[in-house]
Amino acid sequence: MNKNMPLKDNVLLTTLFSGFNFGSSLQTFATKVLVENLGYNCELIERKSLVKGRDVRMGKLFTILFRTLQTFDTRTIKAYRSSYQKSIFGDSKLRFEEFTARYLKPQCMTWKALKKEAKSAVASIAGSDQLWNPTSLYVDPMYYLRFAPQKKRISFATSLGHDFVAKYNIKKLRKWISEVRFLSVREDSGVKLIQKLCGRKALHLLDPTLLLDGDTWRHKLQIPSQEEVYILAYFLDSPSEKAKSCISLLKDKLNCKVIAIPYEHEDMNYADMIVPAGPLDFLRLVDNATYVVTDSFHGTAFSINLHTPFYVFDRNYGSAHSQSSRVVSLLKMLQLLERYEPAMESMLDINVDFEKSDFILKSEREVARKYLKESLAACQID
Repeated sequence: MNKNMPLKDNVLLTTLFSGFNFGSSLQTFATKVLVENLGYNCELIERKSLVKGRDVRMGKLFTILFRTLQTFDTRTIKAYRSSYQKSIFGDSKLRFEEFTARYLKPQCMTWKALKKEAKSAVASIAGSDQLWNPTSLYVDPMYYLRFAPQKKRISFATSLGHDFVAKYNIKKLRKWISEVRFLSVREDSGVKLIQKLCGRKALHLLDPTLLLDGDTWRHKLQIPSQEEVYILAYFLDSPSEKAKSCISLLKDKLNCKVIAIPYEHEDMNYADMIVPAGPLDFLRLVDNATYVVTDSFHGTAFSINLHTPFYVFDRNYGSAHSQSSRVVSLLKMLQLLERYEPAMESMLDINVDFEKSDFILKSEREVARKYLKESLAACQID
């Protein structure tokens, strides 16, 4: 804990920031900045993990195994396992660890210590990313703020990532989400799902990474400008044939190289080179790219925020549940849906008008700031 800040001004943040994922790391950083801009000390918390850089706990593993045997939900367990089998290039993991240590500064706490800390803190926040995944084989009480007094629980642009709840999670999610005092989610599908599940209205907010504008990102993390022409290919899973065709068409038109980050897929022929990348490298590469082609929500979000032309394609989820609702929800809101799964004949339309999205983003940032400010203030009054 930051001992220079009075305890009464402390806000606890629980969110997904491990797993060597750009979006997870950067949405955590953004949330900390937003809370601290309101005059609070934002303390990121974590539980002790069996694997460095991951959230792996014994009880969690046993629950996942039991739930798999109970439900035979092989799609989810395969997706969970594949996330740990991805090959990440070069020293990318080290770069993530350095970013976490320098900018996120998580504090490891036991459940007992966490409950004690939450009683004295102003509030506890459940952050963004897929924190409330309704198909999860392990519903983590930490991410539903079960350690905190009910009147001090705030969800901030929390993502569900799906538009349905697995049968085995309905009862628990209904109770735990209902007992979060202030509710906001990241997708319009999440608003509908919570209304159906709990009978409560959740506010639809942007992902925290979009709540800081491009210039703030450049300033806060000192992102350098560089003169280089390249296409950035960022895929969480192997790109589809349509995505590869898009990369090829753009490469021929722009006469430039294709840089891929940070995962090594079986077929990397679409890329001229793959480079190691942590969160800072990711921002630099997106900001300076001539074009971004991705299957990632945060690859899309940062392209928009940094005004980099882009196309986004549906992921090759394989046996996992599709999570495309997150990307579609964002693009609809920002009137950029034509950038999603484009028709072949429009793939060379490389110009993107960000004027409308900028106007919408400015308004949405005010909504989010007001929600966060008023929620934190209310937690201190009651």
